[in-house]
Amino acid sequence: MVTNQADRPPNDQPRSASGRATILQNLVSVASILTSGQLQDFSSRLSEALLNLSEQTVRPNDAALSFNAFNHLRLDGAQFQRAVASRLSELLAQEVRLLETGGNSALQSNSPDLSLVTFEEMENRVLLGNISQSLERDISDELKALNLRIGWLLGQEEIAAAANPFRPQVFVQAIYEGWCMIDPVAESHRVMLRLLGPELFLPLASILQELNQALVERSILPDLNEAYRQRKTQNKVGLPPPKAAKRDESRYNKVRDWLLSAKNGKKENGGDDDLHVPDLFAPGAAGDNWSANTISMKVGPRLFGHLNSLQKRIAQLEAGGQSIGIPQSAATLRQVKDHVPPGSLTQIDENTIELLAKIFDYVFLERNIPADMKRLIGQLQIPLLKAALNDKKFFITEDHPARRLIDTLAKSGMAWDQDKGRDDPLYKMIEQIVERVQQDFDQQIDLFSDVVSNLESFLAAEEKSSESALAEPIAEALRQEKMRQAQEAAENDVALRIATGEVAGFVEVFLEAHWTRILTLAHSVEQQKPEVLVKALAAMDDLIWSVKPKNSPEQRKELITKLPSILSLVNAWLNAIKWNDPERVVFFSNLAERHAAIVRIQSELSQRHQVETAVNIAQKASEHRMSKRLKQDSEKPRDQFARMVEDIAQGNWVDFVRSNGTTAKFRLTWISPQRSRFIFTNRQGHDPFAFTADELAQSLRDRKASIISMESVIDRALSAALEDAE
Repeated sequence: MVTNQADRPPNDQPRSASGRATILQNLVSVASILTSGQLQDFSSRLSEALLNLSEQTVRPNDAALSFNAFNHLRLDGAQFQRAVASRLSELLAQEVRLLETGGNSALQSNSPDLSLVTFEEMENRVLLGNISQSLERDISDELKALNLRIGWLLGQEEIAAAANPFRPQVFVQAIYEGWCMIDPVAESHRVMLRLLGPELFLPLASILQELNQALVERSILPDLNEAYRQRKTQNKVGLPPPKAAKRDESRYNKVRDWLLSAKNGKKENGGDDDLHVPDLFAPGAAGDNWSANTISMKVGPRLFGHLNSLQKRIAQLEAGGQSIGIPQSAATLRQVKDHVPPGSLTQIDENTIELLAKIFDYVFLERNIPADMKRLIGQLQIPLLKAALNDKKFFITEDHPARRLIDTLAKSGMAWDQDKGRDDPLYKMIEQIVERVQQDFDQQIDLFSDVVSNLESFLAAEEKSSESALAEPIAEALRQEKMRQAQEAAENDVALRIATGEVAGFVEVFLEAHWTRILTLAHSVEQQKPEVLVKALAAMDDLIWSVKPKNSPEQRKELITKLPSILSLVNAWLNAIKWNDPERVVFFSNLAERHAAIVRIQSELSQRHQVETAVNIAQKASEHRMSKRLKQDSEKPRDQFARMVEDIAQGNWVDFVRSNGTTAKFRLTWISPQRSRFIFTNRQGHDPFAFTADELAQSLRDRKASIISMESVIDRALSAALEDAE
């Protein structure tokens, strides 16, 4: 790494703590000033986006929310900007202090109390996280450089992006909190958040560039780019690209080769709409990466006119209630090549049609998409073809609006209630979307984004309605998890004391069987009443001390003095857990005999006796260690199914096998903070049921459950099509 001691600039030795603090505070000032200067333009962009959304959305509720939000920003824009600027300065200063002290940021999405907030707040946090990740991808180079320079300043090789005080998440949080101050309506928060993205957001790239420059001016890794050029010569911008970009670059090359290939060694057919193909795929200028290349192209007017006519005929048939008879195959696409006007197809056009047809072939074979949903998706073959012909980046850009539509429809198909059939509101919503795309799509790609937004809003509204229904099962799952954590902590408390080998055998049994229960209760209320745990541990330690040998008159006298209090406390704790079995009498009888033997007048133990006692204790401790090791070895190892449970994410769908052999899909709606409890529901958040982590893993082993892949169906289809061509 460039940050090794040997690589430090000779004229710049590691700075003192006060020097580092001064530099970081200066960065906070620079970031705050730069951001304040951009807030007015940002507010204007956000205001325009809210107004456009209110005019374009087909959902009345969304239109009202976005228009009201627009008015809030129009009337209180200055207050919003002041709130964002003030809160950003506070957050940046707080993050810098945490970075210097090694603390954990309160902004991290994996905060342990995330599940204790309302569902609205949970959804907002998920949106905040998604926005932050999108922004991070857009400024990965600048953020990576800042991670390295701040790490060097702190004497580290590099800090993690999540620890960088100037990461996008901090800016997003400041804007979110500023918005909450001018608009208290919770629903509007999500409307605003969904609009945020790299195009609309603050110019974070230029802000981070200024922060990097401020560090360079202080001689902090000024040759960062050169160092990376030496190690990554293929990367012209000086920083290693993220892994996704490498995969995309390979995908780009494969798509390019496919589209440029000539059938049977023939060149393009010489139609009047032919193109100068090689120029379309020429590399960008020096310093550009693969994504700077263009693979967009003009489509011949005769071809596009034919597709428009075909699309209108399909829409008219649908409007007239006539079945268009589109099969669940890509036959519609392949027939286009046979019916277009002669000479209107270039070789690239033909290859585009065939590649898209192969993608639809894969979609129609996807077993997790119901047949009726495949029928609806199949009706979009012509609009999708027009989109792909107009913009070849359809094949390489994962967030291309047309791709997002198909992926969203495919995932929504998993949520469709097939028992309700076509009366399900979701099915009707998807029908309306397909009809709108058929009727309205010409070349306006934004139409795809609009209908996807409408569908996502519909699904989000359904989820929100389930909040009250889920409150009780979530509370019960949290209680169970809390008690399980408390029990594990209690078992550990007892095990640590028994492991010494100094505890009498009958007391060991008593502690493991009954005092563990007392400690479990104490741990479960530790946050509210920490003194309860302190007293329960002290009572256990006093009991253990009371049965240890007392080798001197002073020790025996101390035992006699303390014994009444010890026994009184032990009895009080046992009364608290209501242990009134006959074994309680036996235990106290054994305890009395042990105490009587200890306090009897006896001569000082011989040295030999003391050695024998020490040997017995050591042997007993060794037995405990061996027993613990055998128990650990006998525990079920982590297999692939346990790892699947560790990786499963909220929102994933799982196929469960019913007792009659049929299957039903349920969504993972909630995961407990420690990932020990999982709650599944149907699409609307109803019919909840819970699994522990072990139960879910066992269901997967027994083939009673299977996790449905949430990976983009278009991405998988394209990969399969390109692999077949190799």
